[in-house]
Amino acid sequence: MKKLPYSILALLLALTLTVQAKDTSDASMSQSVGKAAPYFDPATFDLKAIKALLPDPPANGSATTKSELDLIVHKQAVITLEEVTRIKNEAASPNVFYFANVFGPWFTKANLPVTNALFQRVGATVHPIVDLAKKHWGRLRPYQQDNRIEPPLSRQQLLDLSKNPSYPSGHSTAGALDALILAELAPDFKDAVMARGQQIGDDRVLGGVHFPSDIEAGHTLAHALFDKLAASQDFQADLTKAKAEIAAARTAAPSGK
Repeated sequence: MKKLPYSILALLLALTLTVQAKDTSDASMSQSVGKAAPYFDPATFDLKAIKALLPDPPANGSATTKSELDLIVHKQAVITLEEVTRIKNEAASPNVFYFANVFGPWFTKANLPVTNALFQRVGATVHPIVDLAKKHWGRLRPYQQDNRIEPPLSRQQLLDLSKNPSYPSGHSTAGALDALILAELAPDFKDAVMARGQQIGDDRVLGGVHFPSDIEAGHTLAHALFDKLAASQDFQADLTKAKAEIAAARTAAPSGK
């Protein structure tokens, strides 16, 4: 696709796209986690465990941070309208139905209530852990550190994000964790869902709201959380039910996928 200057994209999007997200906190792991019961007590994955798992992020003003900022500026210089649209669509709280473009039109909340409930419980488990990590490190986001970076989001969205630290990335954690779970639910889609999970995190870098090191930390955290979830009998029971639901939905889908 032909690359367009970012300034032109911003004008086009201002005229053609309006995206209002009520919750831009990328620590959120599902559509609604308030009433869902966690699979394990998030307090068992405490700050000590998080610090043992994740390194400190690069310091503000460090050579690594400056290199990351330069990379984001370079990426934004060649961003496409398609990428900006996708970034805007992903700006709200991450949820498993971001993967609908992998599975097809049958992959919806309404069509998959058991699967949706599983991921809500995952979100209720993981959200407090990501939030704890973010509050501990308190890393400023890229656009807060470098005015060359222009996220394609509304002023209100950026204001909301500015109150939510950058490290680790919640979108990256959610995307990678959801992909790991979906690979269990539909193994023949493993490569596609893993790629989509990576893209969800990478889009946050392209959008200028996360550093690459935030994304890497999110992936590391996601794998550790998956392992802890896998040890839960309730999670395994719900996984079995969701796998059956997805298989039935695929069979009923016109494409047969």
